[in-house]
Amino acid sequence: MTSKRPNILLTNDDSHDSPLFHHTIDALARLGDLTVVVPAEEQSWKGKSMTRYGPLYAEHIDVHDYPAWSVTGTPADCVNLAIYDLLDQRPDIVVSGVNIGKNVGLGFMFSSGTVGACFEANIAGIPALALSQELKPEDFQHWDRERGFKADIAAHLKSFSDHLIPLVWNDLVSIKDPEPTTWNVNFPFTQSRISDIVVTRLGHTYYEGCFVRRGDRFHHGLSSVQIDPSPDTDEMVIQSGRVSATKLDMRVLGQQI
Repeated sequence: MTSKRPNILLTNDDSHDSPLFHHTIDALARLGDLTVVVPAEEQSWKGKSMTRYGPLYAEHIDVHDYPAWSVTGTPADCVNLAIYDLLDQRPDIVVSGVNIGKNVGLGFMFSSGTVGACFEANIAGIPALALSQELKPEDFQHWDRERGFKADIAAHLKSFSDHLIPLVWNDLVSIKDPEPTTWNVNFPFTQSRISDIVVTRLGHTYYEGCFVRRGDRFHHGLSSVQIDPSPDTDEMVIQSGRVSATKLDMRVLGQQI
């Protein structure tokens, strides 16, 4: 007797043209019955914010040759709208990502749209998985300018996604918690031990100034980040070339030491 395939809801904060999102679709479609509900435009740094003023629009699109919903809102909007309005069946799990760029440290858990989508799932009583990929600064800047990666970097990232997403799924999704929580998983760019998933502590990492003056205007740009150097934290584990998995429980977030 075969077990039922899980109903998976997939979203992100980078929008539908992200190549890492396309890799995630390929991997998850083999693991369960997949529904894709994605922001119509990039929603990075939106945290768990939701649309208060103005209507949301949801339309059918194809993402990477896969049927999907495009929503004119935040990642949290996508999750809430999917659960209560768009889907015929309630998801068993919500997956967000793979995000372009890492999401590590306490200061970034409240600003990440990737993680915010997962918190919205937890509020609805559904467990979630946030997936993020560390990049070298020059590759992140190339993505910002071109909405794509150089061919060698794209191939490098695809090979990691193909291997790591099923590995993370098998290791973490089987863990059942009495209350819905989020596993925040970060893939290092350079992996010294590709199959090594380390359960980590959420580092006490914070940012300072978020904006840079250009003339009489201010544009987003981090001036400095204070990193928690403890070896058991999410940041330090990915710096060592291993995959970091941090359990996030909204009831105690920030109380972890």
